[in-house]
Amino acid sequence: MIKIQDVVVPTKGTGKYFNLLALNFPPNPTSVSFYWSVYEETQNGQTEEGTPTLGPGKLILEGNITMNQETYANWGTDDEFVIDWALTELGFTKVTE
Repeated sequence: MIKIQDVVVPTKGTGKYFNLLALNFPPNPTSVSFYWSVYEETQNGQTEEGTPTLGPGKLILEGNITMNQETYANWGTDDEFVIDWALTELGFTKVTE
């Protein structure tokens, strides 16, 4: 999961985590499809000192996105390329800590 800047979805919550999953890789792709999802943040445990630990919670947004052949050709072997591409296409911003 990728931590992102808050995405407020009225009646659903505030998204803080992004996930991306490739749906297909055809042999000679003219496009590649991905499933994306955004999750709320929730307490998922605590440290030995009793400090809450936070992580992905409830799914609040999801959809599909398609990468064209030209962009796919630039992907190479660095998965950060496709994550950054999807975040930009969807208007989300990665949080770097």
